[in-house]
Amino acid sequence: MHPRLGMLAALLLVASVCQAQTDTGGTSAEIALSDETLQLRYIGRGSTIGVDERSRFTGTFFLSEDRDIVLSSALLFPANLDLGRLTLHFGPQLYAALLEEENNDVMTITVGAEARFLLNRGMGLAIAGHAFYGPDILTFGSADSLTDLAARIEIGVASQVIAFGGMRWFEFDLVGGTGKRTLQEELFVGFGYRF
Repeated sequence: MHPRLGMLAALLLVASVCQAQTDTGGTSAEIALSDETLQLRYIGRGSTIGVDERSRFTGTFFLSEDRDIVLSSALLFPANLDLGRLTLHFGPQLYAALLEEENNDVMTITVGAEARFLLNRGMGLAIAGHAFYGPDILTFGSADSLTDLAARIEIGVASQVIAFGGMRWFEFDLVGGTGKRTLQEELFVGFGYRF
């Protein structure tokens, strides 16, 4: 078994015997690690910036092994649909990237969505993911577009703590069709704390 898959399986096994977690929709902070990346994420209610209480405001710091730094911020609004255990938020996310190479910076405005499907409320077991895309017209600097896709499984490990693991595909299409700059394409694990 691959070491990363073994670590993910062990994390989920330990978490499955821990205390239940419920999704309160409040403020939280997360840390996610992979072999080559670190990400810190803050998730707050939209009311902190003067919009609808049910909306979400996020701020993220991403660092890669190659010293690529990406700051992003999103304002996501809930879909006003009765989807049962599925929650869906959509809206814009702004990315500002300082890439390893000198004078190789990118800024883009993306549109996308985050989804979460609750499998077991008592265990806090859920499947979640996001998809954001920044087209050429809204991407500036040394890239033509941005694609950020992720899927993860979450489980409650304490009354306010979740553990998660998944896969992320995060890349830029470079200017002039010179290829792609992949920031992350690997498994990750992490923890979140709900305030």
